[in-house]
Amino acid sequence: MDITARALADGLGRKLGQTFVVENRPSAGGVAAAEYVARSSADGYTLLMGGNSTHSASPHLRSIKYDPIRDFKPVARLATAGAVILVSSKSPLHSMADLLREAKASPDRFNYGSPNPGGQIVGEKIKRSAGIQMLRVPYRGTPQAITDVIAGTITLTVADAAAALGALTSGQVRALAISSAQRSMLLPAVPTLQEQGFADFDVTYWNGMFAPAATPVEVVVKLGETLRELLQDETIRERIITAGLDPAYLAHDQMDAYVQTELSRWGNFIREAGIEPN
Repeated sequence: MDITARALADGLGRKLGQTFVVENRPSAGGVAAAEYVARSSADGYTLLMGGNSTHSASPHLRSIKYDPIRDFKPVARLATAGAVILVSSKSPLHSMADLLREAKASPDRFNYGSPNPGGQIVGEKIKRSAGIQMLRVPYRGTPQAITDVIAGTITLTVADAAAALGALTSGQVRALAISSAQRSMLLPAVPTLQEQGFADFDVTYWNGMFAPAATPVEVVVKLGETLRELLQDETIRERIITAGLDPAYLAHDQMDAYVQTELSRWGNFIREAGIEPN
């Protein structure tokens, strides 16, 4: 998200003649940043790079000091991404069909690393959809989970495409599938779960730009149109794709319904995965 924000900030500055400063406020999946922007002046000078963490998942996972619908005016969706299911390159599993067959034959043998709520959601949805058992192994971060997959300590893990790229490129891991409905531009050879028989399986991460709720609509429209133009720039697109995201613009007038739908969808994901609020 930081890479995306910086790529777009440079472009916005050139096109609008303003200086755009990217200020990281890390904490609880972007909640601190969202709370700050929700309380900021609605003049178009303070914006949020948010997404499924701030507007879809966190409202169901923890106590937050903002309303994801009432406190923001969406400017645009910018990009989407899926999570990749990884196994060791030495694993006998070469497809999801292999995993399902072996897991059904040996139900107590398989497990998966879960470095974040998104990984847990994907892992639990796979289990429920296929009717298999896999023990969830929680991790503090994706790098350690990938390291343990490589070492054979765990069967598989669920990782962001960009986080998996190094191990995939070096040949240490193999990608069985991606969780989004569409293949990744960064990893076009990796099939989706839908392509492998998981009907309607779609856990897609997304990010977008938001303004405080009272921001004038003309400001939102101007920012949104400028972002649309920037996402057509090949240099910017390449920076975003290299970060593991697929440019996927959605205009402000479609975003209210989209954010509402995603908030509901991720609430269902979280409940179905058995994730308890903090």
